[in-house]
Amino acid sequence: MPIPGQIITATVTDLAFGGDGIARLDDGAVAFIPFTAVGDVAEVEVTEQRKSFCRAELRRLVTPGPGRTTPSCRYYGTCGGCVYQHLDYQTECAAKQKQLLDLMARLGKMASFPAPSPAVPSPAEYAYRNKLRLEPAAPIRDDQGIRLGYGYCQRDNKTFFLVRSCPLAMPCLNDLLPKATRSAWASQNAKRQKPSPLTLRVPANGEPTFYFGHASPKIPWLHETLLGEDVSVPLDSFWQVNPPVADQVIGTVASWFRQTGARALIDAYGGIGTFSLAIGKDAQFRVVIENDRLAIAAAEYNHAQRDLKAQIISGNTEAVLPKILTKISPAETTLILDPPRTGCLPKVITAIRNTRPAHVVYVSCNPATLARDLHAICQNDLYRPIQSAWFDMFPKTPHFETAVLLQKEPTP
Repeated sequence: MPIPGQIITATVTDLAFGGDGIARLDDGAVAFIPFTAVGDVAEVEVTEQRKSFCRAELRRLVTPGPGRTTPSCRYYGTCGGCVYQHLDYQTECAAKQKQLLDLMARLGKMASFPAPSPAVPSPAEYAYRNKLRLEPAAPIRDDQGIRLGYGYCQRDNKTFFLVRSCPLAMPCLNDLLPKATRSAWASQNAKRQKPSPLTLRVPANGEPTFYFGHASPKIPWLHETLLGEDVSVPLDSFWQVNPPVADQVIGTVASWFRQTGARALIDAYGGIGTFSLAIGKDAQFRVVIENDRLAIAAAEYNHAQRDLKAQIISGNTEAVLPKILTKISPAETTLILDPPRTGCLPKVITAIRNTRPAHVVYVSCNPATLARDLHAICQNDLYRPIQSAWFDMFPKTPHFETAVLLQKEPTP
């Protein structure tokens, strides 16, 4: 096993989820090397040694592999956000889809997992994000004096650096950034003992705004579009950052619901009721579960605007879902799960396995926790994945969105 500080030559044969290149060394150990590509032959410096693997940093590219391109950001390699700017987009998308299938086999322990269909790339590799969140980073001196600058976290996950523009952001957000940091609100924020993060956001009408910390609930709701129809979203509530890809996710889930033939819909972790709204009158009975107060108010408003009757329940999914599942007919129900990156808590998995709704649609931005949860739900052949879909919601970053349709297997 190489020791830290040692320089070795490695050939990269795969890309791990998260973006690191994988190389098998002469002694059989595995090395994880950021910013490399499949086919690279590179001189790398070992930085960390573990029992069965090591971590290394690229020092010199001896022979480049196919699929390499020039990064577009001056912060690339320092910033902790992007990991694939050195790859062309086709190579990035192929790598991410392979990572999904690998995780389903390794962590999900699924011998048979349906290939993603659809597999949806982003229409734009850059300039797609409608929202940026930057942390207080460092003072800036300019002709107006000293002000507080904002930025992202470095790869060490603890040090912040100043950001003047982000190539992933829509151009109007980059244009707004210097104005936001010079505003009267910025001056007030800088005087706080612990300054708040800066968030910039642009809705469907293209008029960007910004706020520090949490947005005031008195600010008028944003007008977004959901499959071409208007929807109201509180400024501080969740909304997907890549609208064209988000529409593809939403449309796919809605079509899967119709495919199941279910009468009842449970939209868990429902936000403003996005999936419920997209499904519309195809559900005769619906429940939306959400714990954010403003999102609940928006869900109630948006459903009323569409004349959709819905039981919108305030609370955590793990507390509410077990009760709801006991009050409906499982054979007529499709449950939609769209949890945070950490996945579902065990109480949610247990409730599903105990009551057994006919179909479960799981939407996830973290394939590792998705694989873990699907393994738990499907254990002992209780459910079977019958369709999957892949969406590149976050180009150039290690993240992507996945949707999986599970069907309850017949009871022996």
